[in-house]
Amino acid sequence: MENKAYAFAAGVFTLLLGATAVFIAMWLTGETEAQHAYVLESRYPVTGLNPQALVRFRGVDVGKVEVIDFDPKNSRVILVRIAVRTDTPITAGTYAQLGTQGVTGLAYVNLDDDGSNPERLSPDPEGARRIPVRQSFLDELSESGQNLVADANRLAHRLNGLLSDENQAQFVRTLASLENAAVRIDKLAAQAAPAVGNLPALTDDARKVLAHADTALSTINDVALQLAEGIGALERVAKSAEQIGGATVSLSSAAENDTLPRLNALIEQLARNSRRLDRLLAQLEEHPASFVFGRPAPAPGPGEPGFSVPQGGKQ
Repeated sequence: MENKAYAFAAGVFTLLLGATAVFIAMWLTGETEAQHAYVLESRYPVTGLNPQALVRFRGVDVGKVEVIDFDPKNSRVILVRIAVRTDTPITAGTYAQLGTQGVTGLAYVNLDDDGSNPERLSPDPEGARRIPVRQSFLDELSESGQNLVADANRLAHRLNGLLSDENQAQFVRTLASLENAAVRIDKLAAQAAPAVGNLPALTDDARKVLAHADTALSTINDVALQLAEGIGALERVAKSAEQIGGATVSLSSAAENDTLPRLNALIEQLARNSRRLDRLLAQLEEHPASFVFGRPAPAPGPGEPGFSVPQGGKQ
């Protein structure tokens, strides 16, 4: 009986000791709180990230990394299963980034929410609904540095091609051509110097010519004004003739029975004057300058000096 009692006591003590050890281990690892499991999907390297690494939500410790493995459907995708506290506000707009702790190089997971979708994300340890992992600032800086180095290499190759022996020779020939062109321009400038010196004299001559042209234009304007005055005088003569004709008609109707013979003579005289006036107007229309300079001389007749036989005529 005593052996059985000792055995029972030893078993109970072993169980209590094991439970105590488990409790202490859970307390030390922080797993005494209820947790939810989520899966992160990373298409970028997760250098420095290890199991049991910290998981933070906006800088607050909320859990740890449990498993890191490759996606069996796509080996370029890395799956990271994390366990976080149940009160962590994981939504459909939550994303993850990797951060580095000091100079140790150890990485941790930092969760954040961009607010694009406030729907709460249910726990899914199988990874049906995954949380995307975005590039961190250091990753973007590293990628930008790589792109910068690649661009620098391409630029160096282009510069090497630009500074080849053939291009250098072409550049030297271009400089020589420019020097020759500069020498020719100096020679042309020296030859053009006398012509530039004569420009003031040419300018004075041009001014004199313009002054004479102004005088000639003034003379032409005066002649045009005189001609216009002559035409006005002719118009006044024509109006006077019309008035005389009207007065004559009135006088003829008033004294038709008394002075008919003299009226007929007067009418004939007026008719002759009217014909002469018509001839004068016709001559002025043909030769307007005759009003100012006089009637032109008639063409010389046969036997007169200056007579010439018309073409096709007989002398």
